Amino acid sequence: MKTKLITPNGIRVWQGYRCQQYQDDSDGFLEKLGQIFIPITAQLMSPMGLRMYYPTIVSQPSDCQTVKLPDEIALVGYSSQQTYHDASHATVAGRAYSSLHQTVFNFTPSTTPASFSDFPIAYADVSQFEWKTPYYFSGEAIDWHSLYVGVLIWTWPDNVSEGKASEDCVSEDKASKDCASEEHALDDPIQHAKDLLNVCHARIGSNNNLFEIITVLQQDYGVLWFASDALRWPENIIQCLSDMKCHLVMQAFHDTTNISPLFSEDDNGIVVSAGQALDVRLST
Repeated sequence: MKTKLITPNGIRVWQGYRCQQYQDDSDGFLEKLGQIFIPITAQLMSPMGLRMYYPTIVSQPSDCQTVKLPDEIALVGYSSQQTYHDASHATVAGRAYSSLHQTVFNFTPSTTPASFSDFPIAYADVSQFEWKTPYYFSGEAIDWHSLYVGVLIWTWPDNVSEGKASEDCVSEDKASKDCASEEHALDDPIQHAKDLLNVCHARIGSNNNLFEIITVLQQDYGVLWFASDALRWPENIIQCLSDMKCHLVMQAFHDTTNISPLFSEDDNGIVVSAGQALDVRLST
């Protein structure tokens, strides 16, 4: 599986919540992911246009009972949205793969949120912000496999409430000051989200090691991926989350994980565990 060059509008952003069968069976869920779901994603979909696959098994924080985080998130990249739709809906293999999701993940809203996915859109300014909408910030065609890909997952502070909106973090230099303001701790969740998006926008605009950022924000938590040519964290983004009193649940770089080709003998898949971020590639 080679990424070549991919623009972010061809990258599907996935957030999956385990189905009822696995609600009380974490080991069974991880076994299903490692032995079947993650390997078959690369095996079936790579010949039909899949170019990059970055799944993450989310660590559920034991000290947070009020927020339900997804059990698995992923970036699933194709050369275009049309390639994805053709592969997923116009082939028997693609339809079989799509139906496999329901054996692992929940799609009916209940006490467990419904799993969902979407393509990101270009971030223009905070006036367009909506919860659950993925955004990208560069839009350039890049080879993700040639870069370091990191993922951040956090929950918003518990004490946010309606209050006076602080100024947006509109530049890298202002980011820490605005996000660290005492008044900012009283802002509503939407203001937190908008401030973070502006920090991401400024960070990409500075063109300092970061090639792309993709983020999707919910009212309880946020997820952010970035592609960089340096094995280090974007400090101003981390600082802004810290200043807003967010709880950083997971912070990891994706590790390359090779998958055997379809129909390989003695193929036991892979072993996965909570807290892993994978860069899944099909061996040739």
